[in-house]
Amino acid sequence: MGSVLRVALEFFFLVAISLASKDDIVEEQSTQSMLDQTDGTVTETNLEDLTDSDIIQVEDFVKPDDRPMQLIKPDFTHKKLVMVEENVKALLHLEGAVAVVAVVGKYHSGKSFLLNQLMSKNSGFGFRVGPTLRPETMGIWMWGKPSQMELPNGQQVQVVFLDTEGFAGSNVSESYDAKIFAVSALLSSYLIYNSVKIIDQADLDYLELLARRTQLFALRSQLSRAKWAQDFNHNLLNFPPLLWIIKDFVQALMPSDGPNDALDDASNPQAWLHHMMHSSAWENEDHSISLLDIFKSVECRTLFIPATSKRLLQDLSQATEADLTTEYKEERDQIKELLRKGLIPKEKNGRPITGPELASLIEVLVTAANEGSLSKIPSRWASFVSSMEKSAQQDCLKFYDVEMSVLHQQHENGPINERKFKEWHMQAVNKSTNLLEQVLFGFDDVLNVSKPELLEQMNERFEKAWEINERKIRLRCSEVHQKIELVAIEKLQDTTFPVKTSDLAASYNRVKGDCIQQFEDSLEQLQENAAFNKSIMALMISLNNIRDSYILKNKKAIEEVLVTAATNSIDHFKRDVNNPTSEPRSPAEIKRLTLAEFEKAVDLFHQQTEVAHENHIYDAHLALVKSGLIDARAASLKQNDNLVRDKCTREISRLVNKMRERTDSTVLILPMNDTDLDQRLSFEFHGALREYSDILDTFSSMESYHEGSRALQRSLHAVSGQRRRDNMEAYRQEVEAPLQKAKQIAMLSVEHYTTVFSVTKHITEICLLQLDEGKPQHWSHDLKLNIIDIYLNGDSDIQKVIKARKGLWSTLVGFIEWLLWLFS
Repeated sequence: MGSVLRVALEFFFLVAISLASKDDIVEEQSTQSMLDQTDGTVTETNLEDLTDSDIIQVEDFVKPDDRPMQLIKPDFTHKKLVMVEENVKALLHLEGAVAVVAVVGKYHSGKSFLLNQLMSKNSGFGFRVGPTLRPETMGIWMWGKPSQMELPNGQQVQVVFLDTEGFAGSNVSESYDAKIFAVSALLSSYLIYNSVKIIDQADLDYLELLARRTQLFALRSQLSRAKWAQDFNHNLLNFPPLLWIIKDFVQALMPSDGPNDALDDASNPQAWLHHMMHSSAWENEDHSISLLDIFKSVECRTLFIPATSKRLLQDLSQATEADLTTEYKEERDQIKELLRKGLIPKEKNGRPITGPELASLIEVLVTAANEGSLSKIPSRWASFVSSMEKSAQQDCLKFYDVEMSVLHQQHENGPINERKFKEWHMQAVNKSTNLLEQVLFGFDDVLNVSKPELLEQMNERFEKAWEINERKIRLRCSEVHQKIELVAIEKLQDTTFPVKTSDLAASYNRVKGDCIQQFEDSLEQLQENAAFNKSIMALMISLNNIRDSYILKNKKAIEEVLVTAATNSIDHFKRDVNNPTSEPRSPAEIKRLTLAEFEKAVDLFHQQTEVAHENHIYDAHLALVKSGLIDARAASLKQNDNLVRDKCTREISRLVNKMRERTDSTVLILPMNDTDLDQRLSFEFHGALREYSDILDTFSSMESYHEGSRALQRSLHAVSGQRRRDNMEAYRQEVEAPLQKAKQIAMLSVEHYTTVFSVTKHITEICLLQLDEGKPQHWSHDLKLNIIDIYLNGDSDIQKVIKARKGLWSTLVGFIEWLLWLFS
């Protein structure tokens, strides 16, 4: 009942306030009456409908100048807007496409300085920047000379920058702020909202309220086609893109903590603003429109502190470009580029609006704003009833909370029996609804709405409390569960690993039975709850997990035993079959040794892994051991084979050197008869092969032996070939002088021979005559021909003569000569 009295006092206080502002209400009612008389529409004189007497000649208009010009000012009551016609008419001089950029925000937040920066105006030239707490800008001002800008699509556009009166000024109503905002927003091709240091929830709420009222204002204005005659265009009253600029921003932006917390992301100004808009809470949940639904787009940028000097910060109009901080200039230039890329002029009939059309739009908006098209605030009586309903619901809800807290205190905030919990809830609900009926007696309509809401809230709280009680039951079961787990672990932790798998299973089954019994005894009072059944199943799973963990530990211990035993077995095998000398073992010996040591290693592994024999991984490790022993045996065989190769290589080198020494020129007198030379070389060749076979006969079954034999034969053949070449060289030295003489004689008459056959035959016959006069006369005819042939092929002069007689005709004639010589 105390809350009801409080609400009543608030109501009488509101009535007193409403009487004090009676004049304002009468004015609003008068305006609304005027709207009712015109069916809720507001008429406006379009430029195309003006008569000659109404229109001022263009030559008489004030031309745009490079200075601030006030377009709209407040009237003497500071409640309505008044156009400064001589300055508005200056817009008629603007030709081509026109776009408007307006800055709005709280008073003394730096809007004028921001506009000067966007227009690149410094050092006191630009919109006036106030160094004191008194607001400087009243109404709406424009910079008289628009800025020329080329858009990304190449279109040239004149940009009109608007400076507006700040919100929440002294002795300025919310209705006036709404008019300034509505006109600025609906004129703009790009709207900038200016704030300082942070994004305040109050700023968001106030901006959204102004935007919602402007939205309704635009809708009402569009419903009156008379404002635009025959060329009415809805797009002119659409909302522009919104750019929220946070000045003097120095805080750090942090990303969200979790990958799923998208709404909590604040990694950049855009994400921060969107997060704030999503978290905005209105008292009436029926209002679902947000800034994202109203504006074409909503972006956010920050600006660092523009200067560091107190003198400049008090009066930024005196700051030059050099005085500005580097961070501020970088972020300012980024905002300029953003405006250039995102600026889209308003269109009318498919083309950008011009200066005269912008002036006409200003008159339309100012007239509509003054005539009451902006939405009204709800009545104070509705606020009182809403406040009383809210207070009554809160008091009854508190009563319900107190009743439920008694139950929790009785159980020391522990888990409660579900049946008792439901019964107590129903009693508290009945008491609370009876109390609400008493408080709202006489307000049947309100009660019919409030009672279901109260029931819904109490049920929501009960569901939460029910969920918490279930959590407490689960928590109690979890506590006992954890204790039982510790008991099980304590009983099993004395086990020494590794053990046989069957012994470990028997120990676990005893511990499991004891733990289940202890769990049921500890939670006897909660066995009726569903959570108990889930908990005992969870306990069994946990005990099984403990069992599995110990099985895993035992398995790891067994695996360590198996690995150690395997290593020992293989190392033992390698040690016993190792050959510390350079002499290879015979094939029979190495085979016998490796097979015997293989069996010993397998027996050793079996003895060292007795604890693992019943484990299924034993066979796998045994197979691995055998595989490792096979690899070790293969390595031993390969090592022995390498030793055999080395021995064969040494013997081959020795035997080759021996044959080379026994057939050296110091032993044989060259030149000598080919037959005698061949017999001597054959004797040495076969002698070396017999000696190789005798020494390495033990290894004759190995491939290394045969490879060495083939290598020995190749080396011996090479020595024999060298000795034959040495013999031929000795022959050549004996015949060099006779052959040179034969060459001289033959060259004197070679011109008489025209074919390769005839000239070769001629030179050969002269060479034979010369060889028959000396020591070579006792040589065989074939030997002398062989020597002559080598000489002819090696002498360049003779080869030049022979090559000169090559050709098709020479070949045919030579062939005939050869046939004649053959038959003769």
